[in-house]
Amino acid sequence: MGTFILDFQTIDFEPDAKIAIDMLSDYQRLCQLENSFALDPPVHSLGWSFAKMFLAGQFVEKLYSHHAYNIEASKGKKPEDKFIAWLQKELKNRGCGAQIKIAPEMKSI
Repeated sequence: MGTFILDFQTIDFEPDAKIAIDMLSDYQRLCQLENSFALDPPVHSLGWSFAKMFLAGQFVEKLYSHHAYNIEASKGKKPEDKFIAWLQKELKNRGCGAQIKIAPEMKSI
């Protein structure tokens, strides 16, 4: 599985990015990985912040295997859609207001 490229969109970048980074750091530790995700600096437009989030394929695979039941129960037809829906819910449960979706760059791969 290749790198997941996600659009990270929010009206409150700093706190939402901190929540996302803290959560992914915790998951990364649980998966015994390092340097398996990144969040680019945002571009600001009309009160919104837009950034790219990158998740290594190995990280996504390990998360999927650790949380398979919850991910499979998430909305979506394809496994990557289910994973994104699960990740969005995990962020929201931690108070993150950002929206994430598969970036157009990933759809063309």
